[in-house]
Amino acid sequence: MKQLQTEKKPQWCPGCTYFADLQAIYKAFHEMGFDETNLVLIGGIGCSGRITSYINLYTIHTLHGRPLPVALGFKLANPTLNVVVVSGDGDLLSIGGTHFIHTARKNIDLTVLMFDNFVYGLTKGQVSPTSPHNLVTSTTPRGNVDEPVNPVSLALTSGATFVAQTFALDVNKTFNIIKEAIRHRGFSFVNILSPCITYYRAEDVKNFRNKIRDLEEQYLQDLPRAIYNSTSYPYYTGVFYKVDKPTFEEKVLNGHIPIKSELLQKEKIKNLLVGYS
Repeated sequence: MKQLQTEKKPQWCPGCTYFADLQAIYKAFHEMGFDETNLVLIGGIGCSGRITSYINLYTIHTLHGRPLPVALGFKLANPTLNVVVVSGDGDLLSIGGTHFIHTARKNIDLTVLMFDNFVYGLTKGQVSPTSPHNLVTSTTPRGNVDEPVNPVSLALTSGATFVAQTFALDVNKTFNIIKEAIRHRGFSFVNILSPCITYYRAEDVKNFRNKIRDLEEQYLQDLPRAIYNSTSYPYYTGVFYKVDKPTFEEKVLNGHIPIKSELLQKEKIKNLLVGYS
C-alpha cells in the first residue's frame, strides 16, 4: 500500500472522514493489483479532489463539475482501462448534475465514488445539493429551505446498474463495496457518507452513525424495491441494486478499441508530428 502513497501528505481537517475514505481506496487498489498501466483516477473540485495528489497512479484533477465527461473520454479511447472518479456532492450533483444523470443513463463502464459531506467544505461550508432541510450553513444562516437530493435514488432512477451506499468510518465495508463496484461492468455509483466535521452542524459523527442501518434484505435486480429502500430510512448502507446490461462502449464501439487502431500507433503519430517539430 505504501507504493500507492505519494510524498504529499493529505491536507484535510484533523479528524476528517475523508482520511477513512482514502484508506479504503488504498486498500481496494492494492488488493486489486492496480498500477499505472491499468487504472486512471479522475477527481473533481472540492476537498475530495485533493485525492488525486495522494495516490501514486495516473490522475487528473478536472474542472468543477466535469470529471464525468473526462472519464467518458478515457473510457471511449481505451475501454480496457479501469476508470475511477472520486468527487463530492457539490461537484457531482450541482454543476455536474446533468453529466451525472446522462452518464448513468448511458451505462458507461465507470466507477464513481462520491464523498458526501453535505456541504461545500472547501469553500467554507455553503449549502450543497445534499444538505438536509433546515441545515444552518454560511449561506443559509436561518436554515436550508430546500429539500436535499437523494444521491442513491437519483442514481437508481437515472439508470445506474450498480448502486451502493456506505459510511466512511466503516472502512472495511467501504473497501469491499469499492472492489465490487470496480468489478461491475457498467456505471457503478457508491455514495460514501462522509459528514464534514467542520461545517456540517446538524450533529456530530457519533450521532450520525446512529442513523445508519445495514440493508437486511437485498433484492439486487428489483429496481422498485431498491428505490423504496433508498427513501424508507435516512441512511441504509449496502448494495441497493446490481444488474448486468450492455454498456455504452459495447454498443458504440462494438469491440473496437480506438487506442489500438492503426491510426494511433506510435509510428503513425511520429509521422504526423514531423511537420510540427
